[in-house]
Amino acid sequence: MTEEQDGSGAARLLGHEDVDLFTILPASRTDGLQVWNHRSGKWVRMNAPPGSIIINTGDYMQLISNDRLPSTTHRVGKPSDGSQLTRARVSFPMAVYFWEEEMLQPLPSLGAPRYEPVKAITFHTRSTSKFYGDAYAVEQD
Repeated sequence: MTEEQDGSGAARLLGHEDVDLFTILPASRTDGLQVWNHRSGKWVRMNAPPGSIIINTGDYMQLISNDRLPSTTHRVGKPSDGSQLTRARVSFPMAVYFWEEEMLQPLPSLGAPRYEPVKAITFHTRSTSKFYGDAYAVEQD
Protein backbone atom coordinates (compact mmCIF):
# COMPACT_ATOMS: atom_id res chain seq x y z
CA MET A 1 0.00 0.00 0.00
CA THR A 2 1.16 3.50 -0.72
CA GLU A 3 1.28 6.16 2.01
CA GLU A 4 -1.78 7.80 0.42
CA GLN A 5 -3.74 4.52 0.52
CA ASP A 6 -2.64 3.91 4.11
CA GLY A 7 -3.72 7.41 5.12
CA SER A 8 -7.16 6.92 3.56
CA GLY A 9 -8.00 4.05 5.90
CA ALA A 10 -8.06 1.60 2.98
CA ALA A 11 -7.73 -2.14 3.47
CA ARG A 12 -6.44 -4.67 1.00
CA LEU A 13 -9.71 -6.61 0.53
CA LEU A 14 -13.12 -5.91 2.05
CA GLY A 15 -15.00 -8.43 4.19
CA HIS A 16 -16.77 -11.19 2.27
CA GLU A 17 -17.66 -14.88 2.17
CA ASP A 18 -16.72 -17.31 -0.60
CA VAL A 19 -19.53 -19.05 -2.50
CA ASP A 20 -17.66 -22.39 -2.70
CA LEU A 21 -17.65 -25.52 -0.50
CA PHE A 22 -14.37 -24.47 1.07
CA THR A 23 -11.25 -22.50 0.18
CA ILE A 24 -7.78 -23.88 0.79
CA LEU A 25 -5.29 -21.10 1.40
CA PRO A 26 -1.56 -21.45 2.11
CA ALA A 27 -0.58 -19.01 4.87
CA SER A 28 0.89 -15.81 3.45
CA ARG A 29 4.28 -14.51 4.57
CA THR A 30 2.72 -11.05 4.91
CA ASP A 31 0.03 -10.80 7.57
CA GLY A 32 -3.32 -9.12 7.12
CA LEU A 33 -5.87 -11.95 6.87
CA GLN A 34 -8.69 -11.42 9.38
CA VAL A 35 -11.74 -13.53 10.25
CA TRP A 36 -15.03 -12.21 11.67
CA ASN A 37 -15.84 -13.64 15.09
CA HIS A 38 -19.65 -13.79 15.28
CA ARG A 39 -19.67 -14.20 19.06
CA SER A 40 -17.51 -11.18 19.89
CA GLY A 41 -18.58 -9.10 16.88
CA LYS A 42 -14.93 -8.33 16.13
CA TRP A 43 -12.35 -9.04 13.45
CA VAL A 44 -9.66 -11.49 14.57
CA ARG A 45 -6.22 -11.37 12.95
CA MET A 46 -5.06 -14.78 11.65
CA ASN A 47 -1.54 -15.57 12.78
CA ALA A 48 -1.08 -18.80 10.87
CA PRO A 49 2.37 -20.36 11.27
CA PRO A 50 4.56 -20.31 8.13
CA GLY A 51 3.91 -23.34 5.96
CA SER A 52 0.42 -23.93 7.36
CA ILE A 53 -2.82 -24.24 5.42
CA ILE A 54 -5.97 -22.24 6.20
CA ILE A 55 -9.36 -23.70 5.29
CA ASN A 56 -12.36 -21.37 5.04
CA THR A 57 -15.86 -22.81 4.79
CA GLY A 58 -18.00 -21.34 2.02
CA ASP A 59 -21.66 -20.82 1.18
CA TYR A 60 -22.08 -24.35 -0.27
CA MET A 61 -20.86 -25.80 3.05
CA GLN A 62 -23.20 -23.55 5.02
CA LEU A 63 -26.14 -24.82 2.96
CA ILE A 64 -25.34 -28.55 3.12
CA SER A 65 -24.45 -28.35 6.84
CA ASN A 66 -27.79 -26.63 7.55
CA ASP A 67 -25.89 -23.64 9.06
CA ARG A 68 -23.76 -25.77 11.41
CA LEU A 69 -20.65 -24.72 9.50
CA PRO A 70 -21.31 -21.12 8.48
CA SER A 71 -19.48 -19.48 5.63
CA THR A 72 -16.27 -17.85 6.90
CA THR A 73 -16.46 -14.06 6.75
CA HIS A 74 -12.95 -12.79 6.10
CA ARG A 75 -11.02 -9.80 4.84
CA VAL A 76 -7.46 -8.66 4.27
CA GLY A 77 -6.48 -5.60 6.27
CA LYS A 78 -3.25 -3.77 6.66
CA PRO A 79 -0.37 -5.74 8.13
CA SER A 80 0.13 -5.21 11.86
CA ASP A 81 3.84 -4.66 11.25
CA GLY A 82 4.22 -1.30 9.50
CA SER A 83 7.45 -2.47 7.88
CA GLN A 84 5.36 -4.88 5.75
CA LEU A 85 3.06 -2.13 4.48
CA THR A 86 4.84 -1.70 1.14
CA ARG A 87 5.47 -5.43 0.73
CA ALA A 88 3.14 -7.17 -1.71
CA ARG A 89 0.84 -9.71 -0.10
CA VAL A 90 0.71 -12.79 -2.33
CA SER A 91 -2.08 -15.31 -1.88
CA PHE A 92 -2.95 -18.48 -3.83
CA PRO A 93 -6.42 -19.63 -2.74
CA MET A 94 -7.87 -22.82 -4.19
CA ALA A 95 -11.67 -22.92 -4.22
CA VAL A 96 -13.49 -26.26 -4.13
CA TYR A 97 -16.92 -26.43 -5.81
CA PHE A 98 -19.55 -29.02 -6.71
CA TRP A 99 -20.31 -29.91 -10.32
CA GLU A 100 -22.90 -27.54 -11.82
CA GLU A 101 -25.64 -30.20 -12.03
CA GLU A 102 -25.27 -31.43 -8.43
CA MET A 103 -28.18 -30.78 -6.08
CA LEU A 104 -27.30 -28.82 -2.98
CA GLN A 105 -29.44 -29.61 0.04
CA PRO A 106 -28.92 -29.91 3.77
CA LEU A 107 -27.69 -33.33 4.87
CA PRO A 108 -30.67 -35.31 6.23
CA SER A 109 -29.08 -36.04 9.63
CA LEU A 110 -28.81 -32.33 10.49
CA GLY A 111 -32.41 -31.61 11.45
CA ALA A 112 -35.21 -29.81 9.65
CA PRO A 113 -33.77 -28.28 6.45
CA ARG A 114 -33.37 -24.50 6.44
CA TYR A 115 -32.80 -24.46 2.67
CA GLU A 116 -34.69 -25.78 -0.32
CA PRO A 117 -32.77 -28.12 -2.66
CA VAL A 118 -31.14 -26.20 -5.49
CA LYS A 119 -28.75 -27.05 -8.32
CA ALA A 120 -25.20 -25.86 -7.74
CA ILE A 121 -25.22 -23.70 -10.91
CA THR A 122 -28.40 -21.93 -9.79
CA PHE A 123 -27.14 -21.36 -6.25
CA HIS A 124 -23.76 -20.16 -7.46
CA THR A 125 -25.01 -17.74 -10.10
CA ARG A 126 -27.74 -16.35 -7.81
CA SER A 127 -25.05 -15.61 -5.24
CA THR A 128 -22.62 -14.04 -7.67
CA SER A 129 -25.18 -12.10 -9.73
CA LYS A 130 -24.87 -9.29 -7.14
CA PHE A 131 -21.45 -8.66 -8.72
CA TYR A 132 -22.30 -9.35 -12.36
CA GLY A 133 -25.95 -8.24 -12.64
CA ASP A 134 -29.28 -10.07 -12.43
CA ALA A 135 -28.95 -11.46 -15.97
CA TYR A 136 -25.97 -13.54 -14.78
CA ALA A 137 -28.17 -15.81 -12.65
CA VAL A 138 -28.98 -19.21 -14.20
CA GLU A 139 -32.28 -20.73 -13.09
CA GLN A 140 -32.50 -24.50 -13.61
CA ASP A 141 -34.75 -27.21 -12.23
